[in-house]
Amino acid sequence: MVDIVAVHGINMHRSQRATMKESWHAAMADGLANIRSRHAGALSLECAFYGHEYNDGKAGGEPEYAAIDLAPGLEEELLIAIGSALDEDAGDSSQETKLYLPGAVQRALAGIQRSNLLDGRDSRAIAFVKQVNRYLTNPDFRKLVHLEMSTAMEQSPRVVIGHSLGSVIAYEWLRENRPENPPALITLGSPLGLEPVRRRLDRRRGPLGWPGQVRSWTNIAAGHDAVAMVKKLGPLYSSKVRDLPCDNPRRSAHSALVYLANVRTSRAIEMALA
Repeated sequence: MVDIVAVHGINMHRSQRATMKESWHAAMADGLANIRSRHAGALSLECAFYGHEYNDGKAGGEPEYAAIDLAPGLEEELLIAIGSALDEDAGDSSQETKLYLPGAVQRALAGIQRSNLLDGRDSRAIAFVKQVNRYLTNPDFRKLVHLEMSTAMEQSPRVVIGHSLGSVIAYEWLRENRPENPPALITLGSPLGLEPVRRRLDRRRGPLGWPGQVRSWTNIAAGHDAVAMVKKLGPLYSSKVRDLPCDNPRRSAHSALVYLANVRTSRAIEMALA
């Protein structure tokens, strides 16, 4: 048995399982030490790591996506949903108008640049929606990710923590499977509230609700995190969801490590391990 199974989000395709485990463990242990948790020095962690599956065997540098690489449908819908959570005045009249893009997409990209979300880069924002799109629409890829999740869950964790896309993966897996020892679920920076995501999950297995037999579900969303645009999941999934706000720095509002070290996350972990 382990204490926690951790499920990462996007942009981990150039990382490694060992790197994730080291950095996530350190962030959680630091946060637990701050609240004087007895678990800080003995925390055990298993990673559901699937980032390498996005590589398709490719080596080399990052793909440099441009706005024209956005596919119509889910990719544009996700970008617009994220952009709508940013400043209303997201447009930038000094930017060259991209005539091949719908106005809502242009405003979303401008808002992401101005806010520094996902480093304020078109390429990184587009990579985000492409990775989410692939998980939600490619059955073979989803099967690979869920196989990794199943292997990690063989460790019978007391807690499952999903960040960003990892929260969607954790929710779906727990909804479809019945672990012998039901864990607590903690979601961080979750896009589960975004309408394009909910619509596709709803099509998959019917009306959304409580994920299987989890003991509890705590959702933590930072005020400046536009990926977690919908801060409260309780009204959408179940009144039993414990929705907590947190205050991450604007420029690192969606960072997994910042979330993991936040006192709200530390106290949620402490409660789940008690």
